[in-house]
Amino acid sequence: MRNLAKLAAVASTLAVMATDNAMAIPVTLQNATATFSQPGFQVANAIDASLGSGWAIDPVVVNQTAVFETAVFETVTDLFSAGGTLNFTLDQRHGDSHTIGRFRLSATTDSRGDFADGLIDVSANWVILDPLSFSSTGGATMTEQGDFSILLSGTNPSTDIYLVSAFTSLSGITGLRLEVLEDASLPFSGPGRARNGNFVLTTFAVDGVAAVLTPPVSGVPEPMTLSLLGAGLAGIVAARRRRAKNTLAL
Repeated sequence: MRNLAKLAAVASTLAVMATDNAMAIPVTLQNATATFSQPGFQVANAIDASLGSGWAIDPVVVNQTAVFETAVFETVTDLFSAGGTLNFTLDQRHGDSHTIGRFRLSATTDSRGDFADGLIDVSANWVILDPLSFSSTGGATMTEQGDFSILLSGTNPSTDIYLVSAFTSLSGITGLRLEVLEDASLPFSGPGRARNGNFVLTTFAVDGVAAVLTPPVSGVPEPMTLSLLGAGLAGIVAARRRRAKNTLAL
């Protein structure tokens, strides 16, 4: 039922909006803040354009259960005036399977003065993003969970890059959140896939494709809008089939 609701919601949105065909615009991030960073692996490393470091948490294990952590990033400028698509890249090059095992993405339109102070202030009115597509370049299986998080399983490559796309109707996005979550299927319950439950996020990057309003004339949808609606629904259905196939393969 939730899948049908998602299709209906996206169809309704696409019926009155058209995505700009221009190339996606890289989103510049600043003031990286995390609830915890491993010494030498500060969260700011994930947005410093260097491939030689990254964010890690050296998880503290309590009763064989890891503690999840949260990282947030400000966007330098407000993102979107009428919603759009966010394309995330989580590049993990440390090696030895130091990749994230379960994660969730969110966005906020709160004032930048209210969060991401570079210390541990990650509180804001976060809107969880429901991913429409995702993939692992290393061949791992990615499965969306009921809370809109993504769980990794199957192949456990030494390095990996996760690609995630999500549509949002939010306007004026000021920040993005990455939650790394525990799961019983991961080593020491994660949140990473390394032997000790850790991970190293080398680069956290995002680009955006803004949507523009295309109101129908005299109640008749524009041809471009109808075309986009059909293409969007076809893409979503195809993505759902791929996810179902991956789940059955487990």
